[in-house]
Amino acid sequence: MRYVLRYAVFKSTALAVLALCLIPAPASAAGFGIYEQSAKASGLAGAWIARADDAAANWYNPAALVWLDGSELQVGSTIINTGDSKLRSSDPAFGLFQPATFEQESNLATPSHIYYRHKLSNNLAFGIGVNNPFGLVTEWSDRPVTFSAAKSELVTFVINPNVAFRLTEKWSVAVGLDYMLADLKSFSREVPIDLDRNPLNGFEVVGFSNLTGDGEDLGWNVATHYQKGNVTFGLTYRSAITVGIDGNVAFSNFGPLAPFFQDSPGKADLNLPEVFAVGLGWTSGNWGFEIDVVETGWSVFDTLVVDIENNVPGFVNDIALVEDWNDSRAIRLGLSRKLGALGELRVGVNLEEGAVPVETLRPSIPDADRTAPSIGYGYAGAKWTFDAFAQTFLFEDVTSVGGEDGVIVGDYDSGITLFGFTVGRKW
Repeated sequence: MRYVLRYAVFKSTALAVLALCLIPAPASAAGFGIYEQSAKASGLAGAWIARADDAAANWYNPAALVWLDGSELQVGSTIINTGDSKLRSSDPAFGLFQPATFEQESNLATPSHIYYRHKLSNNLAFGIGVNNPFGLVTEWSDRPVTFSAAKSELVTFVINPNVAFRLTEKWSVAVGLDYMLADLKSFSREVPIDLDRNPLNGFEVVGFSNLTGDGEDLGWNVATHYQKGNVTFGLTYRSAITVGIDGNVAFSNFGPLAPFFQDSPGKADLNLPEVFAVGLGWTSGNWGFEIDVVETGWSVFDTLVVDIENNVPGFVNDIALVEDWNDSRAIRLGLSRKLGALGELRVGVNLEEGAVPVETLRPSIPDADRTAPSIGYGYAGAKWTFDAFAQTFLFEDVTSVGGEDGVIVGDYDSGITLFGFTVGRKW
C-alpha cells in the first residue's frame, strides 16, 4: 500500500512528528500520570487522602504521618499491561481509503515505590518516599500508525522527603520536596520521505528517528489532615514541574539521504501538572469509606517544543507542537471491611476525565474518560503487613478528529489492567 500523508512528507521535516512520541501511553491517571503508588490505596481506587494510615501517607497525605507511632518501611510494585488499545481508521490523509484496525503491541510496565516514616516526637514526624508518578510505554508496529508513533517509553523517579507537624489535637500539616528525574528511554517513529513530492509515486525512503535523553527538576508539596472521632479529612497539593530533557536524536535507514540526517543533540521541556486533592473519610467499627476529588492541571501541557541543535532546512528543523490538553478531574470512592483482627477487604471505583482533546489525540496516548473499579486485600500483623490489589481501566470509546500533525482520524478502544502489592515492616 502506498501511504498518502498529510502535506506529503509532514512538511518535509523528519522531526515534525518525532515529538509526538514524547508522550507515553495512557497510564492509570489522566494523561500519563500513575496514581497507583500503594497497593492499599489502590485497592480503594486511590481514595486515600483522608484515611492514610501507613508509610504510603508520604505520597497520599504526608500530614497524616504525625498520627502514626513508631517507624515503618514499605516496598511495593504495580504491574501494568499497556497493550490493550485498538485504532480503527479510514483516514485518507494516511492512505487509508478503507477501514483498517491496528492493535497496540503488548508491553508491561512496573512502577514501584519505597516509603519510610519515623515519628520523631509527639508533634513531629519525618518520612521519605521514592516512586514513579509519571510514565509508561506504548508501541505500534504497523504502518501508517508508525508514521505518527512507533515506540515511546518514559520513566520518572521522584524522591520526596516530608516533615509533618501536629498543630492541635485534631489538625496537622506537612511540607515536602519533590526531586524528579526523567529518563526518556525510547521515543521513535518511522519517517517517510517522498523525494519528488508526488504522493502517487509512494516513498523512496522510509527512515527511522529516535529521541532519548534525561533531565531533572525540583518541586514541592504541602498537605493538611484533620481527625475527630470517626471522621477524617485531608487536603494535599503538589506543584507543577518542568523537566528539561537534554538528549540526542538518532537517525537510521535513510539511505541516500543519510547526509541530511545526522545524529544531533536535542532538547525539550516536559511540563508536568500540579495536583490538588481533597478527601473525606468515615470509619465505624469494621467499615470504612472515603470519597476524594483530585484535580490535575494538565492544561500546562499546551505546546511541546523540541530544539534540534543541528538543523538541516527542509529535513530537520526545530518544532513547536500544539497539544492543548485539558485539566482533568477524578472522583475516587473507596470502601473497606475488616475481616477478623488481621485482614481487610477493599473495593473502589475511580471516575476520571481524560486530558487529551480529540483534536490532538494521537496513537502515542489514546487518552479518554474512564471508569476503573478495583478490589484489594490487606493483612496487618504486629510487625509485618501485606497488601495486594487488582484494577481494570475501562476507557470510553473516543474518536480523534484530526487537524494537527500526527493525528490520525479514527476510533480508539482502550483498556488497561493493573495488579500490585506492597510489603511493610513496622518497629
